[in-house]
Amino acid sequence: MDTLRLNYSNRTLEIVAKIMNSYATKYDCTVKYNSTYNALDFSGNDSHKIAIAHETSYILNEA
Repeated sequence: MDTLRLNYSNRTLEIVAKIMNSYATKYDCTVKYNSTYNALDFSGNDSHKIAIAHETSYILNEA
């Protein structure tokens, strides 16, 4: 499982992980919050990371 580092951190990272994981299941991947490193753990095909991040960014920016 790779760690996906983000440029920011806040208390809602765990919620973002849950939203990202919802999109990740579409690509047969998983995204989970890693409280030890305050990062997201990604598991799956690396080529899908960008699509998952893009879809999550889109919905968060539209709200």
